[in-house]
Amino acid sequence: MMPAPPAPRMARIDWRTAAFLLGTALLGAAWAAYNLASTDGARGTEQMRPLIWAIFAGPFALFIGWVIARPREVWLAAFTCFGLYFFMPFIAQRIESLVLPMEQARATGHVLYFQVAIGLHLLAGIGVAIWRARTPYARHAPPAIADPAPNPDPAEGATP
Repeated sequence: MMPAPPAPRMARIDWRTAAFLLGTALLGAAWAAYNLASTDGARGTEQMRPLIWAIFAGPFALFIGWVIARPREVWLAAFTCFGLYFFMPFIAQRIESLVLPMEQARATGHVLYFQVAIGLHLLAGIGVAIWRARTPYARHAPPAIADPAPNPDPAEGATP
């Protein structure tokens, strides 16, 4: 009978990365919630900037935290955070349309949409923090590998 394979090792958790990403995800959600609350439910040209920040703050803060924690992953951070920024409003709008009739959503100024978007950005930020904290990361560039010694000339008596 064959011995059982060894149990997989748990990945080490990078607490520094987790702290930066969780902290900035919470900071982004707080900034987004503040901007949403500052509109007092009104919708107009004066409220456009706070409403844009309500959608943009979560992924932007997560990106900043990710780049501070892991600067060599800037392109992965940019791609992931842009995906969150771009696709999350579609998901939030779909959830709002399933919960509220269009007239009621319009009458409330789409508050549920913005609240769901902020909540989904926070959940995604927590997920990204867990994902990156469990992924190994070298703080410094790996050392260059020296070229191996050239193969000896077989004509000089070296055995293959």
